[in-house]
Amino acid sequence: MEEHRIPSSLARIVFKSVEEHIGENGLHVFLKRADLEEYIENELPDDDSPSLEMSKFKKGIELIIELFGEKAAKPLLLRCGKLTFEYALRTKPTLFGLAGLVTTFMGEEGKTRFILKRVLKESENLYSVPHLMTEDENNFYVEIQDCFYCGNLHSDNCICWPPVGFWTSMMTWITGKEHEVKEVECMAQGHPSCRFAIAKNGGQS
Repeated sequence: MEEHRIPSSLARIVFKSVEEHIGENGLHVFLKRADLEEYIENELPDDDSPSLEMSKFKKGIELIIELFGEKAAKPLLLRCGKLTFEYALRTKPTLFGLAGLVTTFMGEEGKTRFILKRVLKESENLYSVPHLMTEDENNFYVEIQDCFYCGNLHSDNCICWPPVGFWTSMMTWITGKEHEVKEVECMAQGHPSCRFAIAKNGGQS
């Protein structure tokens, strides 16, 4: 069975974030060490066409954390998530534009629930990885099974920062407020899946 490939847009965003931190020459070194040197001269298209095999993407994420260390990799990968949301907002009018229209008269929590479910379904289609949602009085919870953001790394900490950056940006777009988004369980810690808490109530942005 052929390995699933992630969208070109996601790989481009990761490469761009690495280049912002260590420059073009640093990006070339990174791509060589990640066995992705074919992309030094062949830029990926800016669309959702399938590109990197999931195993290569995982290796790239692992290398970012290994090269920078967890503390320095965190802002880089949070920015990847923010840029991914901005890309989705710009290129998926049927997802976000229609959702905004449909939810015009909904309350803040109902609007968030509606959009989050649509986004998780879209993520499943793009990445071929289950994204499950539950909730309680204070939080929405997202569980990513077979998560690819922590690669095959082992850590005492939660290290899947791209989804945190994505959902933080999404919540600000929905409500105009800052909401706490945090990973509460990570496969890198030995958990069976990665789980994120998205606060229903936000403060002023």
